[in-house]
Amino acid sequence: MKKHLAFALVLIASLVLFMACGGGQQQTGGSTQRVITQVTPGTLPVSPQFDMGESRWHPQPATSYSTNPQWPRQPAVSNLNGFPIVQEPVTLRFSTSFNNTVLDYDNNDLTNFMEQLTNVRIDWDILPEGGATERLNLMFAAGDYLPDVIFAVGISSVMQISLGSAGLLLPMNDLIEEHGYNIKALMDFDPDHYSSMVSADGNIYSLSDRTENQANKVSQRFWINQTFLNALGMQMPTTTEEYYRFLVAVRDRNPNGSGRFDEIPLVGATTGWNTWVEGFLMNAFAFNDRGGSGRNLYFDNNGRVQASYNSPEWRQGLEYLHRLQSEGLLAGESFTLVLNELRALIEHPGYPIVASMPSGGPHEFADLAGDRRTQYQIVPPLRGPNGRQLVFYDRFRDTRVGRFSISHTNPYPEVSIKWADYLFTPDFWTRNRYGVLDRDWVIPPAGTRAVDGGSAQYEEILRWGSQQSVYWANAMQWTRFASYNRAVSPDPYELEAVLWNARTVYYPYRFENILPTALPFTVEEAREYNTLLESINDHVNQSLARFVMGWDAINDANWNAYVQTLDRMGLPQLLQVAQSAFDRSWASSLGFR
Repeated sequence: MKKHLAFALVLIASLVLFMACGGGQQQTGGSTQRVITQVTPGTLPVSPQFDMGESRWHPQPATSYSTNPQWPRQPAVSNLNGFPIVQEPVTLRFSTSFNNTVLDYDNNDLTNFMEQLTNVRIDWDILPEGGATERLNLMFAAGDYLPDVIFAVGISSVMQISLGSAGLLLPMNDLIEEHGYNIKALMDFDPDHYSSMVSADGNIYSLSDRTENQANKVSQRFWINQTFLNALGMQMPTTTEEYYRFLVAVRDRNPNGSGRFDEIPLVGATTGWNTWVEGFLMNAFAFNDRGGSGRNLYFDNNGRVQASYNSPEWRQGLEYLHRLQSEGLLAGESFTLVLNELRALIEHPGYPIVASMPSGGPHEFADLAGDRRTQYQIVPPLRGPNGRQLVFYDRFRDTRVGRFSISHTNPYPEVSIKWADYLFTPDFWTRNRYGVLDRDWVIPPAGTRAVDGGSAQYEEILRWGSQQSVYWANAMQWTRFASYNRAVSPDPYELEAVLWNARTVYYPYRFENILPTALPFTVEEAREYNTLLESINDHVNQSLARFVMGWDAINDANWNAYVQTLDRMGLPQLLQVAQSAFDRSWASSLGFR
């Protein structure tokens, strides 16, 4: 109810302000003079409207436009939240990350709709998947052919303050204050949202968005082949030792019945959603967020930032993983395989060969139109030798940082922020997540049950993850419901039902003290933190592989050398820099002062 009320108040305030502005007048705000021109509203391409309760949102035709001499090349923009944003079409160059489900960004239903609605044409610059931020850094370093907007890339708070303080990204505080009607509604709804965007110098260099999905907060999932358990006459393991005994039985007893002893007890991959082999298993020993932010930093019950990878418990986890590898239970290829290769093993023709593996979901490792996916069941959190039975919980996942930034060469800042503000409406995010209403998705009849047991909010026609040219898939947005709010399917192995079941299993064991992704570093802190984090993480990950594979024995001498190397590389300084940034904003909101 607070969410809906805040949203309604913003719209009412916008209407009052609009009526007060009048037309054919001059406004002066600070040192910037604005000229308002009255226009006659034209035909507006409005999407089919549907009932979102009190948060229903209707695009409004523009009735007047303002010019702002602060940006000489800036065309007149619509006042308040009117559309189109500009009277005459403009083009903005957008750099965004490639998404393999999008066949075409240019000839795309959502691209065409947004151009019709806003009069803004997008010139897409598609960055490589997995290397988008590196490419952006090179572009800014070269200083030529820069994008006008960095869109849905997820640039870190470190990168934001580094580029922003150098004058390469525009601060958006004033732009948001004047034009960010829906952005401010989100900040009213979720006060922590501001903390995720503001840098240590007080400027906002990038917008964060908000996605609602409880299930994906516990996405470091682990899967076991139920047909193997049945063939072996074993129950689902509940401890690391029971899981070890299952792996031994897979190795020695040929549960797939091929007669070849070709089963792979445990395998992971280096690419894919939470497919790192140590992610889930290490959490039975020590905190591990590999697949999340990947820093393995957390705050203790006193609000002190800690690292997990130099603890005795981490060593225990390494010893366990090495035990599995040395006995032929963990495939050494887990440190080199990519996702497609893992999937080929899972979908081995004829009979299954993989007994267990980590992954965010069966859509990653199996064909959702096939039968192999039905053989794998979620493994509950395993209890380690010290009694730890916790899972990684991406507490701050709702807020995704670095989703929209305006470069210093952008000739149309006001157009850009008004374009971005529309993304925080129900009309946009449903288009971008599901497609066109009544063509790609429908609203189910009242009383239809959802996957999570509540009332269904939607039912897909165009299946999520399909190859399509309907939407942008991973764009920024403010979602109001999640994938488990869809109408329940008669298929018990339907993806959303499987992931919701996993959420139900994992939620009681969540570890909530993960360090927030968005930390407000100063420029000096950002440089130091980024340098230290990259080198330390490389050392941690390389050492993990060496210890697990047995290339370095896990004895006192090697372990002490590893810990001492971390200290020499600057781990104490890394923790101190993170602590300073944490204390600057999050410590208070999380109740530590």
